[in-house]
Amino acid sequence: MESPKPAPSVIALADELTGRGWRRSRKGARIVAVGAALVAASVLFGLFNRFGTPPKGEVKPARQLIASVDLSVGNPVAAASNGEARARADIEAGRLELHIYGPAPGEDEAAQAQRLKQRYGITRVYKGKTGPEVALAFAEGYNRVMRAEIERRHGRELADRLLPRHDSATNVSPSASKETP
Repeated sequence: MESPKPAPSVIALADELTGRGWRRSRKGARIVAVGAALVAASVLFGLFNRFGTPPKGEVKPARQLIASVDLSVGNPVAAASNGEARARADIEAGRLELHIYGPAPGEDEAAQAQRLKQRYGITRVYKGKTGPEVALAFAEGYNRVMRAEIERRHGRELADRLLPRHDSATNVSPSASKETP
């Protein structure tokens, strides 16, 4: 005859008493806990070293914010030199442009500008009736260099018709000369 099987709770109790319990070993969890504690301690000591008070006798200067101020912003002289540099870059790129402040071009002036573009490769860029002082200085410096290049390539007569020497970028009007190039 077979003996009856003991109940599962009786088996579990017997295993606990003999040391073969169905609980798993906690060795892995203990290793992870010890590792996490070591990492936390090292981070804590690192933070104390970084933000702690300096040892006596050693004084660290406070960190300072160092800023630079660009004095060329809003400076017409710097804007004119920037215009000259931009004009030189455009000349090297093969572009001839004139920056014009004044009234908008009419039909006949638009046709004249088209002929200038086709014949000489010179483009007129109308910037509006007026502009800030810095923009006017930029255009004046730009046109000064472009005028010299137009004079070198196509002669003084064309340069005088497009940008007379006594006029600046502020009062150059394409209708100042009714001759067509």
